[in-house]
Parts: sequence; C-alpha cells; structure tokens
Amino acid sequence: MALSEKARATREKIIAAAAELFYRNGYHATGLDKVIRRAGVTKGNFYYHFPSKEALAIATLDWQYERFSTDIREQVLSRGTNALQTLLNLLDYMAGRQKKQHEEGQILGCYFGNFALELSAVSPAVRDKVNAVFASYGELIEKLLRHARKKGQIRESLDPGHLASVILGQIEGAILLDKARHQPGNFDQSIEFIRNCLASS
Repeated sequence: MALSEKARATREKIIAAAAELFYRNGYHATGLDKVIRRAGVTKGNFYYHFPSKEALAIATLDWQYERFSTDIREQVLSRGTNALQTLLNLLDYMAGRQKKQHEEGQILGCYFGNFALELSAVSPAVRDKVNAVFASYGELIEKLLRHARKKGQIRESLDPGHLASVILGQIEGAILLDKARHQPGNFDQSIEFIRNCLASS
C-alpha cells in the first residue's frame, strides 16, 4: 500500500533522525526512544513504519546509500573527464568529505563501515546490506578502471576487478584509522599512494 504524503514525511523524519544518531553515537548506543524524540514522532508512528530497530538500521543504510550515490553522480560522474581522472576525482571527493568532518570537530568514519564493525557478526540482514553497498562502489571503481585500461590510461596487465578491491580496501582502512586517530592524515596519504600507483601505470 502506497504511503500518503504525510506518512512518507514521517518516515523520512524517523530515518533522518536515526541516521544522524547512529552515525554520531553508534547503533548500540542509540536507543529507539532517542530516535523517536529526535524525530518528534510517537511510538505508534515509529512502529507503523518500522517493526524493529534492525529494520530501521537497514532503512538508514538505504537512505545514506542513495544520498551518497546522488552526490557522486552530481559532483563527480557528471563531469566530462576521462575515466582515470574521474576515479581520481572520486577519491578527492571522498577526501574532502573526510576533511569536512574533521573541520566540524568529529571524524565519524564511513557510515557503512561503522555498521559492518558493529553488526556484521550479529545481523545477517545488515551484513548483506553493507556488502551490497560495498559491492556497488567496488563495481563503480572497477568500471572506471576498465574504461581507463581500454583507453591506455593504465597498464593493460592490470586486473580492474582485483585493483578495485584493493583500492576500496585501502580507502576503507584509511577511513577507519583516521577515525581512530581523529586525524585525516592517513586517508590523504592513502589517496596519494593510489594516485601515484595509477599514475605510474
């Protein structure tokens, strides 16, 4: 059954409130009462849209994925550059997000990576959702690498699928280290390393 405009707005308020609290405080440290208060809804409103906290978590992952993907399309992929430069622009865009978090006083890490750390061992549904998100971004990186290889921008001997996995793992690991240290330097160093490796190809 399709939701009314009012119901859609209420659902969006709950997801936005939960995403902010989960991101800043973590999933386990965020009780549903906090989400309900932040969203300004009743418990009845909440349970009308979400049968459980886990279902809410999955909804926030979808919501964040759509928002991040839209930003990437509009701010990176829409630019008329070659495949290799587009990939480098994507890395720069991610670095900019990391620096902005630091300037705002709190490095929160990767929303999807945070959920992987907290819930992948206990929630198969969340684990599957996070894996789907990472797979999507890995496929984007691989696609750009394949185009770059076809155009002679990287070595023909490089395996785009393998290299995409390495790049994704490198940047996710760097984001985690920066969150732990509360400094953005490791992410910058990792991007510079990737940039140099691709440039020498």
